[in-house]
Amino acid sequence: GNLDPQNLDFGPFRLDTDVWHVGGDGGEALEDGTQKVNQGWLTTCDHEHPHYRLQAKEIIYHPESKTFSAKHLTARIGNVPVFYFPWFYGSTDNTEGTIIRPGYSGKRGAYLRLGRVYQHSENGNSQIFVDGMTKRGLALGQITDYNSGSREVVTSLYGLHDRKPAETTKGFDRRFKSKEDRFRLKLYWREQLDEHWALRINTDYLSDISMLDDWFRHDWRHWGQPKSFAALSYDGKFLHAALTARPRINTFYSVSEKLPELTIDIPRISLFDEIPLVYTSHSSAGYYNMKWRNFKRSREEMLDPFVYDPEIHRDPGDYGAFRADTLHTVQLPLDLGDIITLTPRASIRVTSYSRTSRNRVSEEELADWIDADNPDAPRNAVPVVSRYDKRGGSRTRIASELGLEGRSLLLSDWFSFNSQLLETKELRHAIEPYFNYTYAPSPSVDREKLYFFDETDRLEYQNFLRLGIDQRLLSRNTDGKTRSLLSLENYIDIHHREGRETGRHWGDFGTRLTACPREDLRTWATLLHDIGDGEIQRGEVGIRYGTEDDWQFALKYVYRNNHLSRSAYSMGSTLSDFTGESSYIKRHFQSADTIEAQINIPLNSITSLEIAAEYDFEKNNLEEHHYYLTRQIHCWTVMGGVGWDDHDFEVVFMLRLVAFPNVKLDLTL
Repeated sequence: GNLDPQNLDFGPFRLDTDVWHVGGDGGEALEDGTQKVNQGWLTTCDHEHPHYRLQAKEIIYHPESKTFSAKHLTARIGNVPVFYFPWFYGSTDNTEGTIIRPGYSGKRGAYLRLGRVYQHSENGNSQIFVDGMTKRGLALGQITDYNSGSREVVTSLYGLHDRKPAETTKGFDRRFKSKEDRFRLKLYWREQLDEHWALRINTDYLSDISMLDDWFRHDWRHWGQPKSFAALSYDGKFLHAALTARPRINTFYSVSEKLPELTIDIPRISLFDEIPLVYTSHSSAGYYNMKWRNFKRSREEMLDPFVYDPEIHRDPGDYGAFRADTLHTVQLPLDLGDIITLTPRASIRVTSYSRTSRNRVSEEELADWIDADNPDAPRNAVPVVSRYDKRGGSRTRIASELGLEGRSLLLSDWFSFNSQLLETKELRHAIEPYFNYTYAPSPSVDREKLYFFDETDRLEYQNFLRLGIDQRLLSRNTDGKTRSLLSLENYIDIHHREGRETGRHWGDFGTRLTACPREDLRTWATLLHDIGDGEIQRGEVGIRYGTEDDWQFALKYVYRNNHLSRSAYSMGSTLSDFTGESSYIKRHFQSADTIEAQINIPLNSITSLEIAAEYDFEKNNLEEHHYYLTRQIHCWTVMGGVGWDDHDFEVVFMLRLVAFPNVKLDLTL
C-alpha cells in the first residue's frame, strides 16, 4: 500500500459477519479520518458470488459524524441492476437509519419507499418517508412510536394524490364522493400525570371511508371504525372517574357524540364488616349528540324508481340531548357451607333527559335504522318509517331490578391419567351449576320515546330465569402446570312473558364446547338455539392444529339464521353471551352459511405449500381460494401461486430477504 503518512491505500477486500457481508475493489483512508471505498458492495448473502447486493461506484464514510454518501448506487440481483440511485446519503449511528424498500404489487405497481428513521433513546423511533408508486402516485408519510412508561405517543400521517381512488361508480365510492386527495392524520397521546391521574387523546382524521381499507388494512380489520376522543381519568382504590369528549370528525361515520361526558364508578366495596353486603355504582352525565352518516347520494338515486318511496326510504335523522344517569347495585353473597353461594341483588337506575320525543320509535324501527345506515349495502330498501321529534319535553326515567343468583363448585379429586399424547399426568373434573333470576319491571318512561344513544336508553321489562352449568376437565403435567383440557358451557333462558316474535316463553339455549387436548390442537363448537322459535340462530364449529414449523390446519364452519335478536340483559349481573347477539339493542342479523379451510404443508425443511378456500353454501359459490408455494432459496424466500377472489383471478409472486423479511418484491397480477 501507499506509506505516505497522510493517506493509506488498500486493495480488494471482503469482510464477513453473521448477517452482513461487505467488500470492494479497494480504497483509501485519508488523514482526516475519512474513508473512501471504490466499487463497494453490501449483502446478507454469504456466497462467494452473492445472489443480490447493493453496490456503489464510490462510498465516502465520515467517522466523526458517522455518516456516509454513495454515488451511483445500484441494487443488483446477480450482476443485473434492478434499481438505480444517482446519490444516496445515510448514517451508521444507532439513533438513525435509512429506509430503502423497493417492490411491486398489483395495487401500487412498482414502488419505492425512501426515508429516515430517528431513534428516541430506548423508548421508540420516528420515521419520515416518501413512497413512489407507478399506479397510485407519490405519497408522503410519517410514523412515530414512543413509549417511556409514563408517556406514550403514536402518530401515523400519510397523504397522497391517488391516481386510482376507491370508486364503485364514476365519481362515487358507494354513497360517498370518491376522493383523489387522500390522507390519514392519526395521533394517540397518553400521559400518566401521577399515580392516579392520566390523560389520553386519540384523533383519527380520514379523507374518505375507504382510506383505512385501502392503505391501513391491519387497522381496518382490527378497529373498523376508529374513535376520536380526549379523556382525563382518575383511578383510585374506591373511585374511578373520567371526563371524556368524543366528537365526530369523520362525517362518513355514525357516532354517538359525547360533548363532554363525566363518568364516576365506585368499584365493588364491602359496606360492613359483619354483613357481606357489597355495593357498586356507575354514574354519568353529559350532552349526547347522535350523528348519523352524511351520505352524498340520496336513497332515491340508489333505488329502483319502482321501489323507491319518499315516505319511507329516508336516512335516519340526527338528534341530541343532555342526559344524566346513575345506577346503584347492592349484593349480598351468602355462602351456605361449601355447597352453594346465593347472591340476592337489587339495582336502581335513574336517568334524566333534557329532551325526548313524543313520536315513538319501536325496537324494530330502530333495527331498520341501523340496517338502512349500512354503507356496504347502498341499494338496500330497508324502510325508515318513523323519526324522533323534539316535542316530548324533559323526562326522568326510573328503572329497577331484583335478582337472585346461585352458584356451586363441585371438584373431584385429582386422579392418575398418564398420557404422552395429551401431555398430562393427572385429571380433575370441575362442575359449576348455576341459576340467575332477573326481574326488572317496566321503566317509568317508555323507551320508544327516549332518544337512542346507547344501551342505557333501551331498558325494558325483563323477567327471566337462566339455568346453566359449566364443566371443565383440568389437566396437570409432571411439572405441576395446570390447564383446561376440555370445557363445556350450557345455559337456557326461560322468560315469564311470551316473546313478541315467537309467542312463547322459552328463550335461547346456548352451548359452547372448547377442547385443547394438546398445545398444538384446539377445537371449538358454539350453538345458539331459539327454543321458542324452534330455529338455530347461530352455529359455529372449528378446529386448529399445528405449529409454526410443522403442519398447520384450520377449518371453520359458520351458520347464522336471518333473525331479530331477543334481549336477555341484567343491570346488576353478568350474563354469558357466546355470540355477541344478546343486548337491549335489537339487531337484524343476516343469514350466513359458510365454511373456511386452510392448510400449510411443509414439503421439506425449506419448502411449504399453502391452500385456503372459503365456500358459501347460500350462494353455492366458491368465494375465495388460493394455492401458494413457498421455498427458501439461500438468502431469499420465494413465494408464488394463484388465487380466485369471487371469480377475480390473480397471480402472486413475492421475494423476501431471509435476514430482513420486510424487504420484499411483491407482484400481484
